[in-house]
Amino acid sequence: MASVINKTTYRYIASANTPDYPEEYWVHNPDVSALVGNEISQLYWKVAADGTAYIVIEMSDLEKADVDALQPVPPPIMADGRPLVRSDTRPLNTETYFTGAGDSTGIGDGICLTWDFTDSTSNIYTGPGIKKGYKAKEILMTFQCPVHLKDGTIYFFDAPWGAYIQMDVVIPAGGYYPNKAGMIPAAALGLPGSDMYAQASVNTSYQVYVNHHHMYGSCPMGDELNAEGAAINAVPPGWIVRGLIFTPLSDNISKGFGMLEMYRCHTQILPGETLAMLHA
Repeated sequence: MASVINKTTYRYIASANTPDYPEEYWVHNPDVSALVGNEISQLYWKVAADGTAYIVIEMSDLEKADVDALQPVPPPIMADGRPLVRSDTRPLNTETYFTGAGDSTGIGDGICLTWDFTDSTSNIYTGPGIKKGYKAKEILMTFQCPVHLKDGTIYFFDAPWGAYIQMDVVIPAGGYYPNKAGMIPAAALGLPGSDMYAQASVNTSYQVYVNHHHMYGSCPMGDELNAEGAAINAVPPGWIVRGLIFTPLSDNISKGFGMLEMYRCHTQILPGETLAMLHA
């Protein structure tokens, strides 16, 4: 038995049956004592021609870098050495957050996702999308830091036949947003890339994520809306998470509320902290 190393792949076999490894492709019994003595990893060995013979030498730094780039990235481990395995879609550096309200001057102190059609004056919506014979309420929630929307639950009471809810992400009036038909290049806004942008002249729906979800009767235990994973793109601070609740004109008794599950970087402002620190 002898050692061999492949002339092309540099694969080294310490004990091999040499007839199985033709010298056309393999170097038999190469001298690797210097490499072993200097503790050079076999990853960095290579075969070089030396006249009519072949020798095994250490790769150059550039060659080593090429080899390193092809190595698999080791899996992350915990402090005690156990492998770190994640099976959720929560982005790094975010926390799970369940809420029935947006943010205002702080976190969680904003408008609540609630509606009450016994009240004919608050949160009235008169914009596009209202069908003949219907009326609607609009709930506008904003957040102080980026939020990745995930699941939600809708609770409703005494909803008549035909009532439904829609939820979307809305660009506030004056805001800029990606739009292939837009006339503003990313560079003009100080943004990277070659995407085109538009400016919203009014509150503009950007992404619908609950469409025409029907409500009938009462559901005090909640109607769950479950997703396999969180939204890839976060809703930026200042953009609006909107609930639109539609019901027949004759409805003067239904009401309800919603809870959202999301991932966000901050779930509260600690003593001494300010919003400016949060946004830094």
